[in-house]
Amino acid sequence: MRFFLSLAVSGFSFLYGGQLQVEVSARSAILMNADTGAILFEKQAYLPAYPASTTKIGTALFALDGKGADISQSVFVSEEALRMKHSSLGSCPPHWLETDGTMMGLRKGEILSLEALLHGMMMVSGNDAANAIAETLSGSIPAFMNEMNGYLSSLGCQKTLYRNPHGLHHPEHVTTAYDLALMMKRGLTIPTFRELISKISYFRPKSNKSPKAEIVTFNQLMKPGKHHYPKTIGGKTGYHSQSMATLTAAAHHQGRTLIAVVLGCSKVSRYDDAKRLFEAAFQEQLVHRELVPPHQLFSHEIEGAEASLVAYLSKPANLSYFPSEEPHCRAFIHWAELEFPIRKGQVVGELQVIDQAGQIVLKTSLLAKEELKGTWLTRISRWVSYFLHFLK
Repeated sequence: MRFFLSLAVSGFSFLYGGQLQVEVSARSAILMNADTGAILFEKQAYLPAYPASTTKIGTALFALDGKGADISQSVFVSEEALRMKHSSLGSCPPHWLETDGTMMGLRKGEILSLEALLHGMMMVSGNDAANAIAETLSGSIPAFMNEMNGYLSSLGCQKTLYRNPHGLHHPEHVTTAYDLALMMKRGLTIPTFRELISKISYFRPKSNKSPKAEIVTFNQLMKPGKHHYPKTIGGKTGYHSQSMATLTAAAHHQGRTLIAVVLGCSKVSRYDDAKRLFEAAFQEQLVHRELVPPHQLFSHEIEGAEASLVAYLSKPANLSYFPSEEPHCRAFIHWAELEFPIRKGQVVGELQVIDQAGQIVLKTSLLAKEELKGTWLTRISRWVSYFLHFLK
């Protein structure tokens, strides 16, 4: 039996969170808790935008999670994976590469591990690596994109439509800051993905076409320098003239992991915006709130009882949260199915505090304040039932 706890309980029915007050230059931005999905800040986060190479987050995520790919498998780099756009050809497939785009430096007929290609795609934004991965895992790049869009939709990325695996401009190739945050949220739960985005350098193994070589991440939050942010877990940068600079990054501090996405920035301001968002959240002080006074009693009518059942909380109902993540919650009392006599101190129910996603964020047992017996008629009825059962 379940009852909504009314406003009479310490004025508690809903808790309303407050967004962080931060100024960012990005056209759209979001700051999300990677564990809970709580949104601490957003600026036009649901507005469709060009992601540029942050697209590759989705590509890596789909390869590892959606396809369950074995990173040790060999990949043959085809001519199609390296095909370039030429203005003289007019319209061409969305996955064809551009001469001024970022490359891993693959060669036709080269054979590398999927692991090496993933590092090349995520660390130095290799568009050629993205194409080779897509073609290998799905047989063709268009087939990979169809599957990838379905997978991203299943994660809740409802405004994402990707036309290629690398993020080179196409007018229909769009996502949102919110959708990118969802992708990163999922990615952080996958150890291989998390390792990919966290590396500063990686030695690309020797192949049949290329010598062993070191590659170093483009993400300046990760590297020593003026944009370095030591709390960074990892991330992915992007840029083309239509999207401007983009960045999706994750940072961790004192048990709290956050995701920042900034789209439509200058190449410098994307790092400043991300750090500003992270620091605004990490400087917050934890709030401890008493939801129900310790003296609060709860009353429940039970059919056949000689009086009302009176119960109290077994421990304080306190909730801790950061101000920007103050949860939207409701409190419910769940009464147990009970038989007489009810003993003093017996567990008779539970107070549950549930957030807007339906997750229980706090629960506390309810204990009987006094012993409670059934009425004389109830006891007689029970004895008769036992006697008839014994005769059977």
